[in-house]
Amino acid sequence: MESYHIGRKQKSHRTRNIALAVLVVLLLAGAGVWAKFFFRANTVIDPPPAPVVSQVTSSQGPTKSFDEGPFTLKLPQDWVYIGRQTQTAPYAPYAWHNTKTNPGVEELEIYVDTIPTTLGVNRVLPVQGNGSHVVPTTVSDSCTDFTGNNKLPGAQNSPAKWGGIDFLCDLANYERDVVGTSSSDGVNVVKVTGATSGTHQIFFMYTDNGSTPNFQIFENAVSSFTLK
Repeated sequence: MESYHIGRKQKSHRTRNIALAVLVVLLLAGAGVWAKFFFRANTVIDPPPAPVVSQVTSSQGPTKSFDEGPFTLKLPQDWVYIGRQTQTAPYAPYAWHNTKTNPGVEELEIYVDTIPTTLGVNRVLPVQGNGSHVVPTTVSDSCTDFTGNNKLPGAQNSPAKWGGIDFLCDLANYERDVVGTSSSDGVNVVKVTGATSGTHQIFFMYTDNGSTPNFQIFENAVSSFTLK
C-alpha cells in the first residue's frame, strides 16, 4: 500500500517509464554502432582482370602456302605440288599430295571452270562461296549410309543429299574415301569471285587411302583457298 507524505512531491511512474525506454533505445543504438564496426567486412573487391586471348593451333601442324594459277591455298608442310593432271583431259586439275607417312596416300585436286559434274564421291563437304573465299562446313558420313531410297546398286552417280546440298554418291566404289565439295550453286560446283581474276567455278576433291583418313586436312585447305 502506497504511503503519502505531506509536503513531499511524489514521482510519476510515467516519467520513470519514459526514462527507462530512452535508456533502452540508447543502449540498442550503441550496440548497433559497435556491431557495425566490429563486423565490418575487410574484403576489397578488385576490378576484373583483363581477358586472356589464346591462339589455337591447328591439329595438322605447320602449313605452307602454294601459289598456283589463279589461286593460293595452304597445305601441311610436307605436301608438294605435282602439277596439272593433263591425263584427265579435258579437266586437268591442279594436284598435290603428302610426302610423309605413306607418301601419296593423301591427295588433293582442284578443278577450275571445267568441272566433272557427273562425278560421284563417297563423302561430301558442303561449301558456299564468299567473295574470293570458300566457306566449308564438315565432311559428311559415307554416303552409302544415308542415300535411302535413292540407292542404285552398283551405280557410280546415285543422287544424294547432305545438309540440304545435292551431290552424287559413288555406290560402286563404296570402300573408298573420296570427298568432293558441292554447294547450292550446283553439284560439284561452287562459285567464287577474285579481285582480279573475276568469277570462276571451283571443285575440290580429296582422297585419303590411309587406314584412318584425316578429313581435317581437306577442310583446312578449302578454308585457306583464296581466288586472286
